[in-house]
Amino acid sequence: MKLKHHTSAVLSYLGSAAFLRPGRRPVYPAGDHYCPTKKKFFNTPPIGAMDLKGVLSAQWEIMFNRSKLAPPSPLPMMKPDWQAFLAPDSDGKFIWFGHSTLMMRLNNQTILIDPVFSDYASPVPAFIKRFQPPPAGWEELPPIDTVVYSHDHYDHFDKDAVRHFADKPVQFIVPLGFGVLLRKYGIRSERIHELDWWQSLEYHGVKYHAVPARHYSGRSLFDRNRSLWAGWVFQTSTGQIYYSGDSSYPGHFAEIGKHFGGFDIAFIENGQYNTAWTDNHMMPEQTAQAAREVKTKRFVPVHWGAYALSIHAWNDPVCRSVPLVKQYGIEPLTPVLGQVFDQNTVTREWWLEVR
Repeated sequence: MKLKHHTSAVLSYLGSAAFLRPGRRPVYPAGDHYCPTKKKFFNTPPIGAMDLKGVLSAQWEIMFNRSKLAPPSPLPMMKPDWQAFLAPDSDGKFIWFGHSTLMMRLNNQTILIDPVFSDYASPVPAFIKRFQPPPAGWEELPPIDTVVYSHDHYDHFDKDAVRHFADKPVQFIVPLGFGVLLRKYGIRSERIHELDWWQSLEYHGVKYHAVPARHYSGRSLFDRNRSLWAGWVFQTSTGQIYYSGDSSYPGHFAEIGKHFGGFDIAFIENGQYNTAWTDNHMMPEQTAQAAREVKTKRFVPVHWGAYALSIHAWNDPVCRSVPLVKQYGIEPLTPVLGQVFDQNTVTREWWLEVR
């Protein structure tokens, strides 16, 4: 197996003994989003303070009024057709498992993005319960070649997923600083490939580019912004796909669109927003604008359909964003959970049928 880096230079600290020592955080050179003195990543301009009263009120609703936020009946779902998914296809195939968990089949490689299959997206298995089981469990998945993470929040990083892949020949492509967390759960250093924004690597004919996002990281009170957050671009000889990860607006979307010249499909955050934290997640109108700025042909809304992490109606994100992207001349692509789809799939507004 050979990984080819497409950067001006691969920094020497990536292979240092200090970097590889489990549990020890690396120190990176000073940059426009990292401070070596504080050993933290940051946004420019800084993310604004959240409305504490609004946050506490929303958290109360999420924890104790879950029934008001969940769908009134089970969401439509398909068992993935693995034969169709794995069949050779030059354009690529995809499966959405709910929230931001995606599976891609690109250049005969199976790529899993932000895999979370747990019942709870929380450090405490009593809050943030999944609306319904995912369309497939771990034991049903085909062999995975690569796992990609955008950041370490509980709704994007599930330690059970890492443990599931610990003894399997899976490569991990992640933002800077993420390796410490992976090694904690049994992943060997040689299987971990950390990238800074605008760095890239190639693995079996797929180029992975880490691109900017405006968010934050941390799984406890003591590790905030110790690792980087990122969006991802996936390039093959036949097309380009964009995944935003979690991000607020604005800033980087137009730059990404200009840099890559547009995308065949863009998976963009669309959900879990609130006026109390507008500098952490996008409102639906901003999501639609982001889709326009990255110059995508098809728009797939993600970060919804599995968990209630805010107090908006479960389908409010797509009810508001989909009409707007249509106005911008972008064709929405809204598969049901578990459906195998490609860039030419015709989908319906199924969320309007749930009663």
